[in-house]
Formats: sequence, C-alpha cells, structure tokens
Amino acid sequence: MSEYKSELKKILLLKDLDNIEAPLNSVLKLSNEKDLASFFIDSIYIKNVILQIIDDHWIQSKNSSTEVLFDRFIKSFLNSELKPMLYLHSFFANSSIEGMHQASKALTKIEFFLLSHIKIMSYEFQKKFLQFALTQMSDLYELEHQLNSTPKKNERSAKLSLYRSFDILDQIFELEYIQNEVSTLDQKERLYEGAGIGVQSSYATILLALKYLNLGKKSQFIDLGSGYGRIGLVVGLMRPDIHFTGFEYVKERVEIATKACTHLKLDQHVHFVTQDLSNHSFKIPDADTYYIFDSFSDASFATVMEQLQEITYRKKITVVTKGNAKLWMNKQFWTEPQEFSDGNLCLFRSRARPKI
Repeated sequence: MSEYKSELKKILLLKDLDNIEAPLNSVLKLSNEKDLASFFIDSIYIKNVILQIIDDHWIQSKNSSTEVLFDRFIKSFLNSELKPMLYLHSFFANSSIEGMHQASKALTKIEFFLLSHIKIMSYEFQKKFLQFALTQMSDLYELEHQLNSTPKKNERSAKLSLYRSFDILDQIFELEYIQNEVSTLDQKERLYEGAGIGVQSSYATILLALKYLNLGKKSQFIDLGSGYGRIGLVVGLMRPDIHFTGFEYVKERVEIATKACTHLKLDQHVHFVTQDLSNHSFKIPDADTYYIFDSFSDASFATVMEQLQEITYRKKITVVTKGNAKLWMNKQFWTEPQEFSDGNLCLFRSRARPKI
C-alpha cells in the first residue's frame, strides 16, 4: 500500500480529533507531488461519498420500519462509488453511521490543512501537484458520469455529485474573485452580472469535455467568455501541446487569469485577451474547438453563432456548450450533440459543408 494511503486510513481511524495534528504533520513528509495530490483528491472525494452515505442512510432509516444495518447498507457503495478506494474498504465495512460523521470532520481538517501547506510551496511544486490532481479528478468525474448514466436495480434517493467538490483548487490557482468588477452595469448584457464562482465553469464540465473531445496535438482551442480562466488553466496544465486563447470582456478577470498563467509558466501556449465579443468589428479566429457558456445576451449570441457558422464553411470545428448555450445551435450546421449531465454539457460537431 502506498504511504499516503496508510496515512489517510490512520487518520480516518482516529477516535479523538484533538490528536489529529501529529498524523497530519506526518503527511507533509510525502514530498512527492503525486502522492500529496492523491492524498488531497482522495480526501475530498471520500468526504463527498460519505455525505451521500449519511443522507441515504437517514432517508432509508426514516422510511423503514426496521433498523437499517450499516454493514449491509454500505455494500452497495463498496461496489460502486467506493470501488476505486479499495484500500479503505475494511474501514467502511467495519464502521457505523457515527463513524461516518467522525470521518467527515477529519476529512474537512485534512482538506484545509493540506491546502494551507500547498499554497506556500513553490509555483513549480504547485504546477506538478495540480497536474497530478487534475488527472485524478478526471478519472473520478468519469466514474461519476458512468455511475449516474447506468440504471441501478436499487435506485438510491441521491446520485453521486462532484459538481463543485473541487472548487477549493481555485485557491491554489490564486483566482481571487472580484465583486462588482464593472462600475456601470450595461443591462443589455447578462455577461456583466455578478462575480465569483458563478461565472466559472465547473472542473467537472472542463475535464469531461477535455476527455471526450479527443483533441489532436497542436489543436487550437478558443474560450468565448473565459471568465477567470479556469478552462485555459486546466487545458494548459493537462495539454501543453494545445494552443488556448480565452476572450473575456471584463479586464480584471483577464488580469487574474493571466497572473495565474504566468506563475505556472503556461504563458507560451495559454493566452487571455480582453475583448467585447458583441463588437461587430471583432472576428473570431479560426480554431478547432470553441467553448461557450450561457453568459451572453441574445444579440451577442446571434453575433457569435453567425461567425461560428461561417467558420464551418472553411473547416471542421467542435463547439462545446454549457447550459442554455445549446439552444443557439442550428441543426443545419451541427450534428446531434454528445450530451453529458442531462444536456448541461454538449459537444456539437460541424456538419460536412459543400465547397463554395
């Protein structure tokens, strides 16, 4: 068993969390970025599964006239959500619902302890840590996708949801969200409204899209409305062979994304540009893949889609849509989409166009 797995299991077995500091400090001996990333991501994932276990156990207990025995109840989780965590199966099989509550508290302490440590490490260390973490997260999001796409004989009340589970990584990227970035709101654009996590596509969306796009080497990827740069940073870390450009209206967001990009030395292939996409004088560059979140006004969507449709006459492209952006995809130009998360994420590929 890897050293990090032994350390994590040891902490979960603690009866007194007042004594958690010593084992947590021993975790810092895991100087290997890969093991530390695995420890961090496993901790967050397991905490999410435990919260699901607690909720489902409560619902089953409420609806059952007899006691719900934990050792039987947990078996379905061991065969699905907890299947990748084989090294912790004995812990879960021999635990209780009270043990789940205790473990959840321990995992919360682990999460913030490791985060504070990683934030003071060098950018080179952070870059390697993030690359390993994102790779593992991609596997977990794929597991979630498969579990939630496959009908179960005994459907549970709640499905595994990792949608915002790893948002804490933003603190490593130093994506400090600015409130009220635009002093005078232009009410014709939904783009300007609010700030914070709401203008970011989730890591789940980004990593699932990246996995199923099957992008070739030296592909050109454009994000139309890149916010604080999450997509570009993830693509840049996982695919250094891809050239990424993010266009964003709010210059403060571009500055924050560019700063993170520079710290992690991604600026040779990842760029963020301040740009009003609704400006008719702006021409969207040719690329292989475009990403669109549901953040534009109707007028801006019309302008963007008209240009993307024109590009399909010149080359094959893929458009990744998030949310209601899919409603703007004209079937005349695009094949039926590959859908994820009940259509919240779609991959549209351009139809073969006749030569002009």
